Formats: sequence, C-alpha cells, structure tokens
Amino acid sequence: MIDSLIDRFEKAIPAKKTRRILFHLFFWLIWLSRSFYDTQGAWGMQSSLFFVGVVAITQIPLVYTHLYLLVPRLLNRRKYFIHILVTSVLIGVYSWSNYTLLKRIPSDYLSAGMNAFLKNLKPNYDLLEGFIVVVLTYSLKYMLVAFITQNELLKLQKEKLQLELKALKSQINPHFFFNTLNNLYSLTLKNSRQSSEVVLKLSDMMRYVLYECNEDKVPLTKEISFIKNYLELERLRFNDSYEISFSMQGEPDHQIIAPMMLVEFIENSFKHGLNRHFSSGWVKLEIKIEKENLFFTIANSRGTDEEEKEKKKNGIGLINIKKRLSLIYPDQYALEIADNPDLFRVHLHLALQT
Repeated sequence: MIDSLIDRFEKAIPAKKTRRILFHLFFWLIWLSRSFYDTQGAWGMQSSLFFVGVVAITQIPLVYTHLYLLVPRLLNRRKYFIHILVTSVLIGVYSWSNYTLLKRIPSDYLSAGMNAFLKNLKPNYDLLEGFIVVVLTYSLKYMLVAFITQNELLKLQKEKLQLELKALKSQINPHFFFNTLNNLYSLTLKNSRQSSEVVLKLSDMMRYVLYECNEDKVPLTKEISFIKNYLELERLRFNDSYEISFSMQGEPDHQIIAPMMLVEFIENSFKHGLNRHFSSGWVKLEIKIEKENLFFTIANSRGTDEEEKEKKKNGIGLINIKKRLSLIYPDQYALEIADNPDLFRVHLHLALQT
C-alpha cells in the first residue's frame, strides 16, 4: 500500500526537489499543529499563534543544522562523542533562543494564561522538546531514506525479472517455430493435401504467439487452444504412427495463465518420446482444472539406449520453463519430474488466477 502511494506521489509530482520541499512542509505543518492544538484551548488563538511562531523560528534551524551539518560531518564519520557534545550545546542554544524570543513578546498581545506561563519560564525550559525533535527528525529522515532505497531496489529487481522473462520468451518463440517449420517442411514432402491444414493451424498459432503472448497473462482457453493445434500438427506430422492422446477435465473459461507456460513440456515430450528412429512411442497429456488450480501431466515413452543416443540434441527446453515458473509463479507451483528407463513424466500443479 505504501509503495503504491509513493508511486502515485512521484507520478503526480515528477520533480524530485519539489517533492522534497512538499514533504518537509508537510512535516512542519503536522509537527507545529501539535503545539497549536496543545496551547490554543488554554491561551486563545492569538497567543497560540505567537507561541507556534517562536517554536518554528527556533526549531527549524535546530533540526536542519543537526541533520545537514552535524550528522554528515560528525555522526556519519563516527565522531560520536563530539557529535553528542555539539548537539547538546545546540539544543541548549535552541532552548535559550526560544526563551529569549518568548520573553520579548509584548504582554499586551498575549492572554492572561500565556503571561502567567512566561512569568515562571526559565532558559532551560525546552531542553526536552529540543532533544525530542532532534531524535525524531533524525529517525524519520533515515527511516525514509532506508524505505526509499529498499523501494528502489525492489523496482530494480522487478525490472530485472521482466527483462529475464522477455529474454526467455525470445528464446522460446523462435525455438518453437523453428521446429514447427521443420515439421511443415516434412509434411509438404510427404503429403501436400495436409500442408494447407498445417499452414492454417500454424497461422493461428503464430497469431497467438506474436500478438497475444505480449501480455503477462492470457486466458487459459487460448493457451489450451494453442496446445490442441500443436498436438494436431504433431499427429499430422507422424501420420498417426504413434499414440498421441489428450484429455481435459474441468472448465478453463475464467482462468488466466502466463503464455507459453505449458508448451515447453509438450515439445520436450515429443522430442524425446517420438522420433523417426524410434521403433515405437507414445505421448499422453492430461489437463485437469479444479477451481483456481491446474493439474498438468504429460508422459512420453523412452527409446532404447541406441535410439536415445541417436535422438540426443541440445535444447533450451526444461531449463527455460523452470526459470519462468520460478519468476512468474514463486511459491505457487509444484513441479515433479520422473525420469525412468521406460518413460519420462512431468506433473505440474499451478495456482491460477481468475
């Protein structure tokens, strides 16, 4: 909440110097209002304004001398004893100045209550007030500095995450379409009647990736539609030579998901589960949606040792998807990977948003 208020304040007043002046004015308005509130009821409006005026004239130099002269030159340089000594003298000067100015106000301008107060006044009467305002302003200043610094670091971290996500997306999309175009090429060589259907599906997929995937989150229905097109392309490519199954339970109508979040798992299964060199193979995909939870399971067959050696390739694959999950869904997912001799299975539980 505080972060959003600061962001709004910075957007409303872009000039840093202006924001700083307004913040200081706001502090003094609140702080001096306290003195006015405490004295106005007993002394009346005019006497209270005289008193607050004297407090402002004496406390403002006290505060800024301490914050911008003594703190950087003594306290920040670890000259603690000298800092305490000089600050004590400064507070004493403040109290004496406050006392002197109040005594110089003509009694005719003041109420009976304030005149009675001034009769018993001593030069050291405001030492505690001076100490309080020095400690308070120092604490507020450096608490604010620490908060702003932390806020800036969080912004930098957020920008870094966004840059990393963009970099990961730039890896995913060309990688995926490179493979898909290879699939299209093989289809055109094998069966030209199916190539037009592939071009249409590929066009829908490219539209999704190039235009809709620019958003941080997309409707889950569009992600599933993309997956269905992907599976159809693979069925056409392999000409039903291998078992490719897909089942879905639940309604995805109101959920949203990070785009291309599931496709890497599917592509990885086809890379390692089905191949021209394999004598047999299968890929099974299941998606289950329960309220705001998505359960995604994909499994694929494994080839023999010789087939696996033939199939090995370098790829981005699972490395990217793990990075994206940790960046976009921290503490909102559970990923299980089973790498067995006869099958490879991935199970993902993802907390979705509506």
